[in-house]
Amino acid sequence: MSLFPESSQQPTGRAVLLSIKPKYADLILAGTKTVELRRSWPSNDVGVMVIYSSAPVQRLTGIALITEIKECDFEELWAVAQAHGGGVTYDELQEYIGKKKLAYGVMLGRVTPAEVLVDPKDIFPNFTPPQGFLYLSPQDFPRVMAAMFPSGIPL
Repeated sequence: MSLFPESSQQPTGRAVLLSIKPKYADLILAGTKTVELRRSWPSNDVGVMVIYSSAPVQRLTGIALITEIKECDFEELWAVAQAHGGGVTYDELQEYIGKKKLAYGVMLGRVTPAEVLVDPKDIFPNFTPPQGFLYLSPQDFPRVMAAMFPSGIPL
């Protein structure tokens, strides 16, 4: 429990595992990219994301608390990306968003790199990297956290 609850970020909502290209995952883990740009986003309340750094890394590499979801048209999303280290050029974002009318800026709070990079197949034997996101059940999330943070991590 924090003595200063107003400064403590506690996760609320569900946990998702997101596939993120290694160059963007690295920027998030370094703290220079504080927004994850997505063409779609789950409708349920999501409070924490587990970062799966896709090929060639193919490991769970950290977690990030989600502070806000911004639903935007392309120009608004570009402004959000510019202000929060989106890590993409205008043309790259335009190509990624394509003809979508709305896309999402997932605003990231506290980011914690994993103590141990975890092969998700060690936790989920039939793991297939999700195209977008994968909800983690209340039973699976603690298993993922224990594997990535054997010393424990305060959320």
